[in-house]
Amino acid sequence: MAGDYKVTVEELPNGKWACFLHLPGKDQPFDLGKQFKSEDRAELWLNVSEATTAIDMVLAKHRAELAK
Repeated sequence: MAGDYKVTVEELPNGKWACFLHLPGKDQPFDLGKQFKSEDRAELWLNVSEATTAIDMVLAKHRAELAK
């Protein structure tokens, strides 16, 4: 599954920024659960362990759904 996904940083309607995980076979991306005042802060967050953990949790849930 590694490499089969894409993470994007997108501006929300409220003017804040958030990170989204896009998975193949899913129409809607998963919001990784944090909002930031700037695009730069969102990009920087992707380099911390909290972001890695959030991505790993979504990937594990997706794998479990595929295994059913």
